[in-house]
Amino acid sequence: MIVNHISNFNFYKGLNEKFDKAFDYIQNTNLEQLEPGFYEIEGEEVFLNLVEYETKSVEERVWESHKKYIDIQVIVEGNEFIGYELFDRMKIKEDYNKQDDIYFLEGSLQSKVKLEKGDFIICYPQDAHMAGMMVNGSEKVRKAVFKVKI
Repeated sequence: MIVNHISNFNFYKGLNEKFDKAFDYIQNTNLEQLEPGFYEIEGEEVFLNLVEYETKSVEERVWESHKKYIDIQVIVEGNEFIGYELFDRMKIKEDYNKQDDIYFLEGSLQSKVKLEKGDFIICYPQDAHMAGMMVNGSEKVRKAVFKVKI
């Protein structure tokens, strides 16, 4: 798992060719003006889901992880806590959903990070994460979720 601010993307250039495509998209697109929805960048290899939601309490959120894709989540508006834990320390709640590339998991919240506008988090398959937790009460979050195929 990597957490940083978009102003520091250059430190991660070259780490992964597909990450570079997502970073280039971020640098050349005004994410604040995009409508929520799906945006193809490079077919199934790299794409974007721009989402909006209200943050919720930890009890209302779920743990998840992915198998075929790495997430690059960028906060466009608002702020939230994201919980994180190693996949191997979690219990699988539901069988892997191949179509949606998602595991739903169970486990306790031991660690979390606060993300604000402009912050990003990269979640690999071994990184279970619980997004959308409220910081100071419920608030609207706009987030760009880039999916990068492994």
